[in-house]
Amino acid sequence: MSTTCCTCFQGLVGRKKQDVHRRRSGSWQPTAALVPNEMTNVWASPVPRTFRDDKDGADLDLVMSSLDTDVPHVPGKAKSKSNARRRSKFEIEQLTMSPGSLPKPLTAHQREQAIRRVEPTATFEMLNEVPEDVLDEASPQAQELRRKLTKGATVVFVSAGYPGKRFIYERAAALGVKSVILDHPDSWSKNLVDEGIIAKFLPVDMGQTSEEVFKDAVHAISELGKDGITGKVDGVVTFVELSVPLTSRLAEVLGLPGMSPAAVD
Repeated sequence: MSTTCCTCFQGLVGRKKQDVHRRRSGSWQPTAALVPNEMTNVWASPVPRTFRDDKDGADLDLVMSSLDTDVPHVPGKAKSKSNARRRSKFEIEQLTMSPGSLPKPLTAHQREQAIRRVEPTATFEMLNEVPEDVLDEASPQAQELRRKLTKGATVVFVSAGYPGKRFIYERAAALGVKSVILDHPDSWSKNLVDEGIIAKFLPVDMGQTSEEVFKDAVHAISELGKDGITGKVDGVVTFVELSVPLTSRLAEVLGLPGMSPAAVD
């Protein structure tokens, strides 16, 4: 099998010459300084770690000290304007009674209808032109093809995580992904737009109930592509555990691939 590494992939499993390229991807491009000349394994995952070997054995990466970065109210003291913001109903619901007020999972029939209602994504169109066995190959040519299929995709990250997760967005930018972060308006990640690391930031009030956050998120994501900065959404993902039930429902109602709510609730 011979494969070329440009926008045209020839000789794929006996098929005729194919022009595999992304349509309607939007105008945004990541900062050039972030894109390496050659992909290396410096971003390999998981990152090597040194685990504690003592008898106590505790090895914790993250401690949640507060919800929604609110300052706890001290009884007897008046609340200042700086800490008067409501606690995050969404986070409390997902932490203590997940899935909270999120909508019930769609039935199989409803999910099929959701898929049929939406226009096929640009990524789906590209994948439909490439044999599945080629994508699964463990070869440099197949890896290069997978990267080219990823380049230009509009991917929504639900919840940015803490600032230490910045490297994920930098890596996505290096791969040419048009990352969109959906999070609370005061999230640290909104500055990544000005830095040229992500394409857009979608502010959603995470202090609302889970149902309200879901409705606002669906609306915000559905608007992607209309301003020409990005394409329409190709996928929604998260690495924040509390946002997994929300993300699964967003993928379901938007007709995108993802884990079913029944699998994550």
